[in-house]
Amino acid sequence: MKKELASALNDQMVFELYSSYIYLGLAACLEKMKLPGAAHWMRIQVDEEIIHAGIFYNYLNDQGEDIVLDTIKKPELGKVKTPLDAFKEALKHEKLVTARINKLVELSIKSGGYATMAFLNFFVTEQVQEERSVQTIIDKLERAGTDEKALLFIDAELQTRPAATPPAAAQTV
Repeated sequence: MKKELASALNDQMVFELYSSYIYLGLAACLEKMKLPGAAHWMRIQVDEEIIHAGIFYNYLNDQGEDIVLDTIKKPELGKVKTPLDAFKEALKHEKLVTARINKLVELSIKSGGYATMAFLNFFVTEQVQEERSVQTIIDKLERAGTDEKALLFIDAELQTRPAATPPAAAQTV
């Protein structure tokens, strides 16, 4: 594997940990709003992002590449005042992740990293699902508006999100 590609994959591994930090911050905001279901949804997302970081770790390790742990920056979440704000921040972040994954695919093509292209296919598909999932919640929150009963119904629905589990097919090529 070319060093530029290995470095970019290491950066993405750290970015997945940063993503978990963002979702933890969003969960804390939602807990403060007394929305335990929405906070639960975000906490499951925290776990999922940590799993993603582990998948990058495993792939780099399987390829004999060095693991480079870098600084995880503090998320900026000051403008989150409502559950809709929280999920809009989540969607904005998922779109950033999608752009990063797409750049990794481009870099793997450019560097002839065919195994990496196959590995990244999981994340390309995953990002479509991630964005759709968050957009669906945003759509519901927008329809609910300020209706407290509707918000509580949505919160209860979000509480049912199952725990994150590592996808076996994505852990190694």
